[in-house]
Formats: sequence, structure tokens, C-alpha cells
Amino acid sequence: MKNTLILASLLLPALCGAETVKLRSGEETPAQVLSLDADSVKLDGGRTIPRRDVSEIQFTAAQAAAGPGAASVAVSTEEAAAAKADFAQAGALAARFPGANGLVLLDSGSHILNPDGTTLDRNHQVRQILKESLKQAWGQVIACAEEGRDRVKIIKASVYGPDGKIYTLDPSQIKTSRPQEEGGDFFVSGSVCTQYVMPNVQVGSIVDYETETETYNPFRKDFFFPSWGFQDDQGPIAKSEVTVSVPEKEDFYYSVKNFAGLGADKPSVASAGGMRTYYWKLENVPPIVAEPSMPAYEDTAPFMRGSLFKEWDRIFDWTLAMHEERTRPSPELQEFTLDLVKDSKTEEEKAAKIYHYVQKKIRYIAVKVGVASGWGGYDANLTWKRGYGCCIDKALLLTTMLKAAGIQASPILLNTNNMNEIDYSIPQLGFDHAITVAEIGGRHIFLDSTGYDSRYPEIADFDYGVKVLNIFAKKIDYIPVPEPKENGSFYDFSMDLSSSGAADISERMHYTGSREGGLRYYYRSIKKEEQKQTFQGFAKSVAPSAELLSYEVNNAEKIEDPFTLRVNYRVPDYPQRAGNILIVKLPDFEIEQYRIGEISLDKRRYPIKYGDPMGRYYTYRISVPDNFEVVSLPEKINISGKYASFSAGCAKAAGGLINCSLAWERGATLIPPQDYAEYKDFIEKAASYTKNQIFLRDLSAEGK
Repeated sequence: MKNTLILASLLLPALCGAETVKLRSGEETPAQVLSLDADSVKLDGGRTIPRRDVSEIQFTAAQAAAGPGAASVAVSTEEAAAAKADFAQAGALAARFPGANGLVLLDSGSHILNPDGTTLDRNHQVRQILKESLKQAWGQVIACAEEGRDRVKIIKASVYGPDGKIYTLDPSQIKTSRPQEEGGDFFVSGSVCTQYVMPNVQVGSIVDYETETETYNPFRKDFFFPSWGFQDDQGPIAKSEVTVSVPEKEDFYYSVKNFAGLGADKPSVASAGGMRTYYWKLENVPPIVAEPSMPAYEDTAPFMRGSLFKEWDRIFDWTLAMHEERTRPSPELQEFTLDLVKDSKTEEEKAAKIYHYVQKKIRYIAVKVGVASGWGGYDANLTWKRGYGCCIDKALLLTTMLKAAGIQASPILLNTNNMNEIDYSIPQLGFDHAITVAEIGGRHIFLDSTGYDSRYPEIADFDYGVKVLNIFAKKIDYIPVPEPKENGSFYDFSMDLSSSGAADISERMHYTGSREGGLRYYYRSIKKEEQKQTFQGFAKSVAPSAELLSYEVNNAEKIEDPFTLRVNYRVPDYPQRAGNILIVKLPDFEIEQYRIGEISLDKRRYPIKYGDPMGRYYTYRISVPDNFEVVSLPEKINISGKYASFSAGCAKAAGGLINCSLAWERGATLIPPQDYAEYKDFIEKAASYTKNQIFLRDLSAEGK
């Protein structure tokens, strides 16, 4: 598609010189532009051209001579009046919501489904920048489109300066690019992004911009999924509104959420010209005030989603057709798979072999060109031959190889739990990840081959606790949240105290679930000398005088076996002395503030959302010399809350030993705000307990 770089100002000086008006048909017309709005371009001689037919307007050198960022010398009275009204509105909004980073005076959108299946989306924003940090985010317009499918226009981009100057859109400064990369391993081809950096934006400026996206070549004319969020995290919104227009013959279904206390969640509906329009509006919407560990935007802000159909069958059928075709193993892949698992005696062993092969041998690199490769993925045989692919490509290959080995499997689509929760009451295409589900040894097992570090049958923690689309079964499935011990960290300490107060400390660590994969990834990705520095940090966190003696990192590269760590260090003066009393602080026993930042607020408006359950388990074996006697030990405690439990304690054992243990479990991943006070109290009690220490008496120091 030819780059569509459009002059886009709703209001122009009374007469603009122009060399050429280029049409999408290829026709070029020398003319003068008398006026330009969102729908039409009016030329001298009385000719009016529909805006959608214009691909480019090339101005004469005289018109461009004003240069980028030059103050408009022919600003219309309408624009000047709009600027004055906006500043007055901003003052009133700021008084009502003081301390904001910015003010959203207008947040307006429209989604139009035309009778021929094409769509037109418009977005109009009027915002005042009150903090330096927003100049870049709000001071530029960026809109991207798929080449050959969409057209993007910047209709308006004006800056109203606090000094009274007005800067209107300079078409010569609109830039386009074809981004090839979004992150180190994600490559996208076929998209065109249009960018305009608004000139002379400063703190106090109001920016007023409008964009339009036309989908003239939809890949499915019935895939119309409008959505709109009505709240901002930088400042209040004076008015947030959206319209959705569909032909009257079409059904339209929608869902809304999080409107409580903000306004009506039901739209007004009007019909005209064969179209039915739904309109939502909220006014004086307060900003989202961020809280630690809060859910994603769509799960907290008032939000609308819509669709032309209510059931998921069309999406299942569409994806099923692509995925079935792309999960048929070639004779070569079939033969390779059977050879790979030839020594496996059970389905579990076969699945583990295939899972680890796809994880390790197929690199995560995404190369996407349009809808087919983005949603359908590449053919599994191609992914296998070239040795790389994205999440859907690896999911299709894993599915194909499992099927080749006689194991029933299917690709699945999901939103990871660090994104918004999918609202399955309305069909949509808002998924950000793909993995595999299989029936293995009589169990329903989810496998995520995207990464390189999860030991079969474990998956990444961001997959836990979400509903998913099981493509081949054509059903909505669910990935369960594991029990705390199935996603746990286990620490076993051994401490030998000498009569002088020196301590030799050994710590063994092993992990389960996503905790193991996460730690394996970390130690696999750092250098050997960085590993040593990490263990030195462990020792120094226990005591500044600690000396690292040895350490082990086991199976960082060998995914098939459990990942474990071991560290040994010596502290010459470990117990703190107070006369003949020795104070022993158990290593890593205290729950420090950085671990519990989510309960730092007195009250919460939003839930606490965790990505995974948590289990932390500690054992301590402390060998005490004969000249030390126990004065006091931390008493046993057992706290059980609605969402978590905590137990700990120490006891004397035979042979001068002290045994201590701690178990902290949280099975829940969502703590609702109405239970926050109870949960906060629970955590604070547990954290307070872990400040307890062991007190010993040095008998050899008495009388000195």
C-alpha cells in the first residue's frame, strides 16, 4: 500500500496554495484547497472531493515556508475560541482534581461498521500537560496500520500554548516508518506507523489531536470488536465518550464493567440512515491512582467491549481451520518425533522428551506478517526446519509432535495473568499468548514451550489461573493455580557455632513449579563470575564480615533435572554480644519490607493481584557449643488467615542442637479490597514475629 501521508487540519487559513491533490485512483489534480474537514476536501472552482478518496496533498513552497513549529498567523476565530474555552475548562477541572499530572478535557472515540464490512475508527483527544514527564507521552501522535489493510490519518494536531500562541498541524513534519522490531526477539513486517511530534509543547500546553483509521480491506467482515476505556492513570477526564455504529440489520452485543459509582453503564441507542448507534458517556471521571500489585487497566477502569455475535463458535472455527492445517506432521517430522521418543516407556516420558526438545531447540523469535502468521502461526513443519518461532509457532509444533507420538493435544490461546482478564461473555481477539494442552497419562496438562527453563510438566507463572480457548476441543478451558508447595522455595540451613562465636553456615535451596524455572533462567543467563558475586551477596546480607567458602549451581543448563543451589560461608563474629548474652539472628528469617510492599497502604481501592501462589519453607539446624546455654527461643506461632497461613517456631534438641522452622503459604492470587484490612493485619503479625531472635548465654564469659 502506498504510504498515505495526509494533510490533516479541520480548520485551515481561508486559502491554501497547493501544487497537487493526489487521489487514491492515481489521478493528480492541480488545485487550490479552500477548506478541509474530516469528510471532504473543497477545491477552487467549486469541486468537492470525498476525504477518503484523497491520498496526499502537496503544498507549494510558499505554504511550507512557514516552517515546522511556526506560530499560526492565520488561525481561525473558531480555533482561537476553542483554545480559550479549553483553558477555562482546564482551570475548573484542575480545581476539582488538584495534583494531577495532566487533565483530559475530551476523550472521544467512534467505531463505525459500514454496510460493506469496512470500518472507520476515530479518536479525538484534548489534554493539558501539567508535568514535565507527560511532554513526550502526550506531545506526540502515533498511529499504526497494517499495510494493504488499513489507512491512518492525522486529522488534527494543534498545540495551545499557555502564552496564548497556537500551533496547528504542519503536514511536512508527519513522519512514517515501517517498524521491524518490537523487542529483541519480536519482528513485525507489513505495518506502517504515522508519527507527528507536536511543536513547542511545554508544561501548561493543551494538545488537541484527532486521528482516523480506515480498515478498507478487513480480513473478516464479521470480526468487529470495538472497545473503549473511560479512565486515565495520569489525570481526571472531563468527558469520556464513545459511539459504536452498525448497520440496522446487524445484531450488536456488548459488555461493560467497573462503572459502579461513575455513571450509567447502559448506552443511549439511536437509528438514522440505516445505521444504529450506541453511545456511552461518563463525565468528571477521577484518575486511576496506582496501588502496588493492582490488576490491569481493563480490570479496574470502566470499560466496554462489543461484538456482532455472542458465541465463540466463529472464532473457534476460524482458528481451528488454520491450526488443524498447520499441525499435520510431515513424514520427516513424524519420523524424527518417533525416533526422539523411542526409548520412552510411558506417555509422561514421551511428553517430557518432546516438551524439552521444543523448549531448548526451537528459539523464541517472532517474525509476523499480517493476520495469518499472527493468529494462525506458521506451519509446524516450517518452524521445526528453521528452528525458531513465536509462542503460537512453538505451541503448534509442540502440539504436532505430541500428536505424532500418539498423545492428544491442542494449541490454546490466552491472556497471561499479568494482562487483563478476558471477559468471555463477549467474543474477542484480545489474546497475548499461546501454549499447548495435552491429555497425558490420564491427566489434563498445560505445557508452555515458549521459554527454555520449565522442567516438565511445569509452566511459567504468568500462565496460572486464567481461562483459555482450547482450540481443538472448541471450549473455554482453565489453567489451575497450583498449591503453594507446588510453587515453592525450600531453604535448609545448617549453622555450626564455635565457642568463640564464629559460625560456619551452609544453605541448600531447591524449588518447585515456576519458582524453579525462574531461578534456573536467572543463573543460566548470568556469567560464572556474576554467579560468584550473587553468592557473595547472599553471605554479606547475613553479616558484613561473612567470607564465602564455596557455592554450587546445579542443573542450570540441564532442564530435565531439578535445579538446586548450595552455598557455604563463614562469619567470624556472627552472634551479637551484650555482655555474656549472645543474640543469634536466623539468616533470611525476617520478612523484610521489600517483600510485602503490597500492604504498604492504609486502605486500598483495588484488589491485590499476585501472578502466582507462594510457598516459602525454612528449616534451621543450629549446633551450639557446650559453653553456650539457651536463654530464650522464638515461641511457636500458627496464624491462619482467609488467604494465607504462617507457622514458625524453635525448639531444643539433643546434642546441643536447636531446630527452627518457618512455613509461609499463600494459595490465593487475588485479595479483594474488602478483605484488605484482615490480610494486612495477618501479614504484619507474621512480619513482626520474624523479628524474634535466639538468645544464648556464654558461660565461659561469666565473671570476666
